Amino acid sequence: MKLIPAIDLKNSKVVTPNSSDRSNYQEISLKKSPTSDPIQFIRYLLSINNFNTIYLADLDSIEDFKENNILLIEILNNYRDIHFIVDNGMRKLSQLSYLNNNNFTQIIATETFIDYEKLYKASNINYILSLDIKNKKILTETEEYRSLKPKKTICMNLDDVGKRNGLNIENIELCKNIFPETKLIYSGGVGTQEDLISLNNMNIKEVILLTCILNKEITYSES
Repeated sequence: MKLIPAIDLKNSKVVTPNSSDRSNYQEISLKKSPTSDPIQFIRYLLSINNFNTIYLADLDSIEDFKENNILLIEILNNYRDIHFIVDNGMRKLSQLSYLNNNNFTQIIATETFIDYEKLYKASNINYILSLDIKNKKILTETEEYRSLKPKKTICMNLDDVGKRNGLNIENIELCKNIFPETKLIYSGGVGTQEDLISLNNMNIKEVILLTCILNKEITYSES
């Protein structure tokens, strides 16, 4: 099982959710981390385990896309040996070009992206699709995402982010039904080692999480 730490950024700080409403996300508590500075926080994560992949979500850019995302570029440049998967609220395919770093993969999130026809035709672009699910529905402005053939897809359970309420099997099945050939990455609600075992038994080999990592309640192994 590949564990991918999740870092949410807002106002240039690491934040954690108090609810599924991103406007209520708060700077991470000192009880969970010695710092909310993104560069230092990543260093802290790496002291817990030698992670080689990290999920970054820039909540400000998801709300209003940043063409010149200085913080994101700084993070990528400071940790060139880490591979980042990045959700920065990209709306159009042309917005991908401003990042020249080779240590990240762009997340195409159904909540914000609209340029699916161009993405479908651009077969040389490496991306991860994020099916953003809230209240049992995929957040999207268009159903054109269904035309894609993503190699990897995040089952992003927005209602469960930051909680430890277990796996959302219904949403997993939803994602599998839409993209039966994709490799699923699970996110949201993971609370125990048993949840990781259940995901592995469903042939889901990657999971995005944070709370269990910070609480040091899980075993680190990849298979």
